[in-house]
Amino acid sequence: MSRISETFEALRSRGEGAYIPYVCAGDPNREFSLRAIQTLCASGADIVELGLPFSDPIADGPVIQGSMQRSLSAGFKVEHIFDLISRARSDGVNQPVVVMSYLNPVLRYGVPEFVRRLAGSGGDGLLLVDVPLEESEAIDRLAAENGIDTVKLVAPSTEDSRLGNILAKATGFVYVVSVSGTTGTRDSLHDDALGLVSRVAARSRVPVALGFGVSKPEHVSAAMRAGASGVVEGSRLISLYSDSLGNLEAGLSRMAAHARQMKDATSLR
Repeated sequence: MSRISETFEALRSRGEGAYIPYVCAGDPNREFSLRAIQTLCASGADIVELGLPFSDPIADGPVIQGSMQRSLSAGFKVEHIFDLISRARSDGVNQPVVVMSYLNPVLRYGVPEFVRRLAGSGGDGLLLVDVPLEESEAIDRLAAENGIDTVKLVAPSTEDSRLGNILAKATGFVYVVSVSGTTGTRDSLHDDALGLVSRVAARSRVPVALGFGVSKPEHVSAAMRAGASGVVEGSRLISLYSDSLGNLEAGLSRMAAHARQMKDATSLR
């Protein structure tokens, strides 16, 4: 059983869902990214989703686009993400780490070497947001050979006939996208998103996590009631420090307080 699967199993036995914060690696610098991971893991994060910056992040909204641009401007390279994960492990971070990336930087680096180094650094999962299911077989096989889970996306536009194929290939967990469009905070979760969670959870053999727009404890509670096993949050977290880049310590404090509130809302009891 993978570390991701073990985490969800332990949470289920305690009557909790998974809080999965997303941060873009290298924003605004590598040292802050390490501290952000440490802070979030000490404040309730069950799994960390670590974004690999890319120059054309078509699935992301302005907050994450800005985060990626700051990281790239600071000189972040693909190989730095492996060092970041290794350092987090050396500093006592035990939570699973899933790297979320677009395909282009992984291809340029070399898929076999990327997967090998991800596993060697202590990474646990890989989510490639723009790889069609029909083209993922070789990457999925390499990942499995290296003990890396491959997280798959389900969107509101996903048809039932295609959903079965996605669920058959997903390992670790399935990431349900709450809305068509890009990442970003939203005031509420639409009933259609919660209905999609319920539909996917009823058919999935792996846990289901809801993302895109999750930013409030009440969003977490609603997702849990709908059948989600976890939630992914990114844009709101990033804004807690990016709105005041001149005072990153205060940003870390805000992230910690917010993470605790979000984690508390995952209780299923």
